[in-house]
Amino acid sequence: MTATTPVPAATHPRRGGPGDLLLRPWVALSVLVLLLNDHVLKWIFGNTVTGKLSDVAGVFLLPLLMLTVAELAARVCGVRWIAGRRAVITTIAVVGVGFAAVKTVPPVGDAYEYMVGLLRAVATFSGGPVTPIIVYRDATDLLVLPVLIGTYLVVTRCRRVVPHDS
Repeated sequence: MTATTPVPAATHPRRGGPGDLLLRPWVALSVLVLLLNDHVLKWIFGNTVTGKLSDVAGVFLLPLLMLTVAELAARVCGVRWIAGRRAVITTIAVVGVGFAAVKTVPPVGDAYEYMVGLLRAVATFSGGPVTPIIVYRDATDLLVLPVLIGTYLVVTRCRRVVPHDS
């Protein structure tokens, strides 16, 4: 009889399943912060801190949502695909560049405001005119971009992302 040695968890790449990224405590915290901040704190305080708080939580959460949607869409199409390192880095970069563009490039910010307003109208079955959201554009909002490092760490700790997409 030969004894088998289990592979140490640190060296064995763990691949999750679609949606597993949203089951992390940091995700729950960011959703709680967004809801509490946008529906309570902004109405009470409405200052720079509440604006930055929403930016931090949203910038942290968006790549995780995008990766989850992509993985679920692949699964629906019959493809077993879980985002690897390249997809994670690309998604985080897209969110960072997009956030920077919305906050600093007026036509991009205007388009974003209208599109989110349109999505809200569709989601609520509103038959009236589209009401764009209001984005306060401030270049200091770019100071929240390092939170994307936290997003990357959550994904790599959750999945122990392997070096190449598979």
